[in-house]
Amino acid sequence: MNSQKLTIETALFIAALVIGMAVRLYNLGAAPLSDAEAEWALQAVQVARPQVAGSDPVIGPQPAYVFLTGASFALFGVSNFLARFWPAILGAFLVLTPAFFRHPLGRTAALIMAFGLALDPGLTAASRQAGGPMMALAFSLLAIGLWQARKPIAAGLLGGLALLSGPAVIQGALGLGLAWAVVRYARRPAPQADEEQPESSSGPTIRTADLRLSLITILVTILLGGTFFFQYPQGLATWFGTLPAYLNGWVVPSGVSAAQLIAALVFYQPLALIFAAIGVISWLVQQKPRSGPSALVILFPLLWAVFSLVLALIYTGRQTTDLVWTLVPVWALAAIKLADYLPKEQPDQGVFYRAAALLEAGLVILLTVLFWNALIATHESAPLPNLPWGELRLAILVGILSLGALVTILIGLGWSWEASRDGLVWGLTAVLSVYCIGALWGATQLRANLPQELWSKPPATGQADLFAQTLNDLSNWNIGFPHTASVVSTVDTPSLRWILRDYNNLRFVTQPPVGELPEVIITRQEQEVPALTASYRGQDFAWWVRPGWQGALPPDLVAWLTFRQAPEANEQIILWARSDLFPGGSLSQENP
Repeated sequence: MNSQKLTIETALFIAALVIGMAVRLYNLGAAPLSDAEAEWALQAVQVARPQVAGSDPVIGPQPAYVFLTGASFALFGVSNFLARFWPAILGAFLVLTPAFFRHPLGRTAALIMAFGLALDPGLTAASRQAGGPMMALAFSLLAIGLWQARKPIAAGLLGGLALLSGPAVIQGALGLGLAWAVVRYARRPAPQADEEQPESSSGPTIRTADLRLSLITILVTILLGGTFFFQYPQGLATWFGTLPAYLNGWVVPSGVSAAQLIAALVFYQPLALIFAAIGVISWLVQQKPRSGPSALVILFPLLWAVFSLVLALIYTGRQTTDLVWTLVPVWALAAIKLADYLPKEQPDQGVFYRAAALLEAGLVILLTVLFWNALIATHESAPLPNLPWGELRLAILVGILSLGALVTILIGLGWSWEASRDGLVWGLTAVLSVYCIGALWGATQLRANLPQELWSKPPATGQADLFAQTLNDLSNWNIGFPHTASVVSTVDTPSLRWILRDYNNLRFVTQPPVGELPEVIITRQEQEVPALTASYRGQDFAWWVRPGWQGALPPDLVAWLTFRQAPEANEQIILWARSDLFPGGSLSQENP
């Protein structure tokens, strides 16, 4: 019987892993790389193509990403998919971390947490960004899990890779370390006045031999991984810049407000937040003593979530993706509470109990559908056009909520409050799960990296694919091969360099060339070059897409919440192609 339960449990963890991989790898390369992503991907290209780079590659303080992605580029070719592959695959394996802690969490809670991590919109969106904090998070937590499983060498390997994953590991280690320190202090036994304390504490002993193995493995990993097996010694030098890079974030503002981080938590993770809050409140008001090993299961993730959130909010160089360190403990708290509400076989729960709970859940789902339909309805749906639609919609929404509360009270009075509570929880869990999956799909597929979603670092890259196709067509028409046209660009940005990475006859200049006629010239739209119009034909492309509003959320909150409608601010670049490259075109004698 035990082996059967273990097999089912393992199968469910594998299912969570497969789901996590699917939502992270599907269409991974569809969205163009932003400037922030391309900056890291270009470093990996230099590692993969040292003969093309012509000089020693510039490696930033994320050698783990740069070298792993560079090796992937060298083996399989350079692409958007591979630029995001390692953060995505590690974000998927993050789903397995609850399996290492299923004994303190409980097996059911660990499984719920695994599926929550797999389908969390924020974690999934962060996993699909090149150079983000996901590698630091996944390597760190998997290393801790392997240490818990008494695998010191594997823990040391992943721990070393975590340290090579950039400044994000410092931010995460601070929140995790502060929570651990507070818990250790809280567990310290009170000194006795008349008794001499023993030297050993009641806490878990540190495995000295395992610790030595892990530390040696960490050092070897940093030495080999930080230099790409001694091929790039400068990688180890830049790794020492991890701490200065993190400290620089306390000085240089990112432009992302703390309110945006709160909005990203509230509007993308309502399921985790609501049940985590319910679990914490239940723990605080319970009559049983709030101490002992069982209390640490709530206290530690609570402190971890609080410290991580506070650090993310006060960090001047904050990004929305810094919240990934907060989402993991929040899901742990939510999973523990959700496990209490799963259907259980109890003697006092008969057929009528289950029927009442299911009836309550069905009514909650129905009322939620009505609530959402009222929320997305326009003023044209108003029965009386003379009535103000805003006030009328608010009255309808309040009425639906009031009806839900009344149904809950009636079922509680008619059957039992336990049945009413369980039905309410089941219904809310169902509708909030659907909402979270919808938010995940929008943030990762429909509007990946666009400013309407809050989980990417602006600006997003706009019409990069159309620009690349146009430039390739010009090269094919006139030379017969792609990537062979001579290109001169006055726009020097990582996202553009990434698109033009295969063009060998490429120069970046500050001003359009004088006295020469390259086949293609790229300028900003606001850069006036009247002479180009005589010998070139231009086409503008929206390149940088930024939020077109001030503050954390767009001005029309309902339109953004329901359809992600929000104003955008676009900046264009112009692709100037020499006139004789087009059929029937001729080259003017006037030079730019």
